[in-house]
Amino acid sequence: MYFYFDSLVKSGIEVLGSSVLGTAVTVEGASVSPLNGQGNISGLRVENPEGYNSQYAFELDSVAVSINVGSVFSDVLEVDSITIVQPTITYETKITTDNIRALLANLPESGAASSSSAESDEAGQQIIIHELRILDSQLNLVAAIVTAPVALADIEIRDIGGEGGSTSAVNAVRVVLAELSRSILNAELPSLDLLKESVEERIEDGAQRVEEAVEDLGGRLRGLLN
Repeated sequence: MYFYFDSLVKSGIEVLGSSVLGTAVTVEGASVSPLNGQGNISGLRVENPEGYNSQYAFELDSVAVSINVGSVFSDVLEVDSITIVQPTITYETKITTDNIRALLANLPESGAASSSSAESDEAGQQIIIHELRILDSQLNLVAAIVTAPVALADIEIRDIGGEGGSTSAVNAVRVVLAELSRSILNAELPSLDLLKESVEERIEDGAQRVEEAVEDLGGRLRGLLN
């Protein structure tokens, strides 16, 4: 029973997450009690959309959840709380967009033509999330040749789907990503000195790799001549 419930949670996150976000979502493990709904999801990874260099947009080592067990097989899944502590978030920007907005753009619009899996989600089980907290985030800014850590304020969202009674999983994800995007855009940018240091480090690293490649090529040529 316990194994079945944990497997159900794990596969549900992976299948639904990958379907609505249009990118790979994987979970290392899930442990949720079918008696009280308390549990933890470990090793949740969301890959970046196509066209971005960093492998992951989100790396969540531990997610604490509290679910109303009686609602699991009902029309509306009731989640009492989700708490994410110290997630690693990679915010990769391009000239006109970024990876978070790309994930938002991947979400199917309500009423629009969509894949069969997304359609089944819209028509299937709804969800209410009473409280979602994202605490002590480790946000990494990736832009052109610059990488730098950015301080991100804690995020707390209450009653997702609560006002209308419930919402789809797609819309719940949309609410969370939109709030995260706003929080990132309002975050304090790194100092110019820190950005300069990051650029210099990447240039030095690139120069070192070029130098090593040249030395390796020279060694091979010398070996051929000898």
